[in-house]
Amino acid sequence: MRNFVPARYILSVYLNGILFFTLFRVLLYISNAAQLPRRDTFAIVARSFIMGLRFDTVISGYILLAPFLYVFILWAFARPRAHELRPVHTLLFLLYSPCFLGCIADLPFYGNYQSRLNITILNWSASPEFILKMIWQDNKWLMYIGLWVAILYLYHLLMRRTFKRYSTEMAARMQHRPLSSKWATAAQALLFTGCILLAIRGRVEGRSPIQPGTSYFCEYDLANKAGLNPMFNLVWSWTDGWKDENRPLAFVNDTIARDYVQNYLHRPANAPIQVYDAGDEKRYNVVLVLMESMSAYYTAAMGNGNALTPNLDTLAERGISFHNFYSAGIHTFNGIFSVLYGHPALMARHTMEGAYIPSFRGMPYYFKKRGYETIYFTTHDGEFDNVSGFLSANHMQQIVTKSDYKEGRIWSVLGVADHEMFDNSLQTLDQCHSAGRPFFATLMTSSNHSPYILPDNIPFSPHHTEVRGGCVEYADWAIGRFMQMAASHPWYANTIFVFTGDHGSYDGPSYAGMPLCYNRVPFIIYGPHLGLQQAVKNDPGGQIDIFPTIVGLLGGYNDQATLGTDLLRHPGRWAFFSQDDKIGITSEHLLYIWHKDGHEYLIDLDNGRETGGTDHKLADSMRHHAFCFIQYSQWLRQNGMTGRE
Repeated sequence: MRNFVPARYILSVYLNGILFFTLFRVLLYISNAAQLPRRDTFAIVARSFIMGLRFDTVISGYILLAPFLYVFILWAFARPRAHELRPVHTLLFLLYSPCFLGCIADLPFYGNYQSRLNITILNWSASPEFILKMIWQDNKWLMYIGLWVAILYLYHLLMRRTFKRYSTEMAARMQHRPLSSKWATAAQALLFTGCILLAIRGRVEGRSPIQPGTSYFCEYDLANKAGLNPMFNLVWSWTDGWKDENRPLAFVNDTIARDYVQNYLHRPANAPIQVYDAGDEKRYNVVLVLMESMSAYYTAAMGNGNALTPNLDTLAERGISFHNFYSAGIHTFNGIFSVLYGHPALMARHTMEGAYIPSFRGMPYYFKKRGYETIYFTTHDGEFDNVSGFLSANHMQQIVTKSDYKEGRIWSVLGVADHEMFDNSLQTLDQCHSAGRPFFATLMTSSNHSPYILPDNIPFSPHHTEVRGGCVEYADWAIGRFMQMAASHPWYANTIFVFTGDHGSYDGPSYAGMPLCYNRVPFIIYGPHLGLQQAVKNDPGGQIDIFPTIVGLLGGYNDQATLGTDLLRHPGRWAFFSQDDKIGITSEHLLYIWHKDGHEYLIDLDNGRETGGTDHKLADSMRHHAFCFIQYSQWLRQNGMTGRE
C-alpha cells in the first residue's frame, strides 16, 4: 500500500488524532491521581490506555471515512492539483476540533460527576446566557477554553505539516499516473474502507459491537472509565435516549410509589436500604445456576410427564422448591440483572446497557463486602448484552467468558457447551477453596437457546427426537452431572446451590395475549447436606426475591438495598413481572394482565377464564402494586440511590 497515497495520508491523520486523544487520557489520570489503582498500577493503567485506543479508533473511523472516500475518488478518477485537496484538510480539522472540545469538557465533567461526558451535559443548554456568564466569571472554565485553543493550535501545526507532505506527493503522482490504472487501486480502496468500517464497529466478534461496557475490566472505577472516548460516550448516551423503551415510565407519582413500597416492605420512611438481624451468620458458599430459557412447565412439578428434567425434578424433591415463581422479564439480561441485584425489569428497557452504568448493592456487593470471591461464568461472549461491563462495574470480581476457554472447545456462537462451563467452574471453585476464601459463583447456561445444537462425543443422548426437547434434556443432564461431580469436592458440604431460569420459554399456557410460560420458572434451593429441609412453597415470588431469601438463610446482620422480600420469612401477597409491553401480577389463583395499550384482564388461573366484573378493586390493587414497585425502582436508579452506602 506504499504507492496508495490516500491511505497513507488518512493513516497519518488518524495517528495525529490518536496522539491528542491519548494526551487527554493522560490529563484525566493526572487530574484524578488520587483514584489510581492501589496495586498493579502500571498494568491496569496500561490496559486502560489500550482500551482507550480502541474507543478512540471508533471515533476516528467515523471522522475519516468520508474524507478517505473523497480523496480516493480524486485519486482514481481525476488529476487535481495540491490546492484542490485543501477542502479535505479543512474538513478534517473541523471534525476533530469539537471532539477535542468534548475531551476538554470531559475533564471537569468527570471531576464533578465521576462519569465520562454524556447527554446530561445538554441539560444546561436551556440556559445558555447563564452558562456563558458562569464560564466568563470562573477562571477555571477560562483555563479549559485556553487549553482547547492551545490544543487546536498544536493540532493545526501538525496537520499542516501532514497535509503539506502528502498533498504534494498525491498531486505529483496523480498528474503522472495513467487513468487506466484507476481500477488497480479499487481493491486497495475497498480493503482500506473495510478496515475503517471495522474500526467503527470496534470488535470482530459478531454478536455485539463495541459499547461503553466494553471498557470495564477491573475493580477500579477510574481505570474502567478512562478507556472510554468522551465523544463516543456522549453520542452513545444521546442515541440511547432516542429509544422508545428508554423513556422514563410514569405509572404513578414517585412519592406515592416510594411510600407504598416502603410500607409493603416494612421499611422506615426514606430508607432505601433494609437492615435486619437474621440470626447467627453462616459463611456458606453459594452457587447460583441461571438456566437459559428454563420454563417451569418443563418440570414434573408443573405436570410435565415427558421426563425432560429428571435431575431438576430430583433436586426439587430434595430441596426447597417454589412452584409459583416468575422471572422479572423475558430476556436473559432481565434475569441476570434482577436475580443478582434485586430490582425489577422496567418494561422493555435494557437495564444493563447504556452510556452510564449505575451502581447496585446486589449479591456481588453483599458477598464481596464479606470477603467472598464473586465469580460469574458464562459460555459465550461476555460483551453481549453488556454483561461483562455491567457486572465488572458492580462488584463481580471474576468474569469467565468464551475467550477463557480453549478454542477447540467452542461449539457455536453460544460458545462452549454447558457441561464444559460446569467442568471449568469446578477448577476455579477448587482454587477459591484452597485459598481459604468462600465464594459466590453464578453460572449462566446457554444450550437451551437458538441455535439449538447438541454437543457430540459425550455420554448422553436425548429421548426426544425434536431438537428443542433434546436441548432441554441436555441442559438438565449437564446440571445433574455437575452436581454429581461437585459432591466429590471438599467445598460441597459447605455450599448452598440455587437453581432458577433466566426466563421461560414459549411452551405452556397463554392468557389474554400473555404467555405465562415466558415468565414462570423453577426456583430451587438445594442444601440437604446443610440441614435445609425439603419443602414446597406455593406463595408467589419473583427473581427480585432471590437475594433476600438467600441472605436470610445465611443469617447475620443484613443490609441490602433490593426491592425483594425473604420468601421463607415474609412471603409476599403478589408477584409481578414484565413482557416488554405488558405487565403481569399474580397471586396463587389469579393473574392480572395490563397491556401498554390500555387493555387489562383478570384471569382465574384455576379455570383459565376471565373473572366477572366484581373484582375491579382487586385488579386495581394488583396493578397499583406492580406500578409502585416499578416506579420506585426507576426513581432509585435516576437518583443514584441503588448503590448508596
